[in-house]
Amino acid sequence: MLPVGEGKITQLRIDYAFTFVLDQWIEIRIETPFSYGAEGARHQFEPSDAPGLAPLLGLHQATVTSAEIRKDGRLTVAFADGCALVVLPDEQYEAFTVSGSLPPIRRGFRFVAVPGGGLARY
Repeated sequence: MLPVGEGKITQLRIDYAFTFVLDQWIEIRIETPFSYGAEGARHQFEPSDAPGLAPLLGLHQATVTSAEIRKDGRLTVAFADGCALVVLPDEQYEAFTVSGSLPPIRRGFRFVAVPGGGLARY
């Protein structure tokens, strides 16, 4: 589990990936297809399809209640409205990168979902 508390998404970035920043100290960059929505009604998104990411613009200022990175390379981010964002491991590409620094010391961390499943920590 990442120490997100009741964090707010303060930035959204769209390039060839979908990135969001949580309370200015955790950045989550997603580079492979992922799902978002309520349980049983999740929709698939492709990070390289910028127009297709438009429904996610409402995540700006959304409250994150938990974020979990699993050793198999799966990421789950839960939101206060009951929706979740799920990134599964990818066979060929790094599915996501989570980086940031923990206050008050500002000790940095970085997790990368490696191709084929698994997790690297830097």
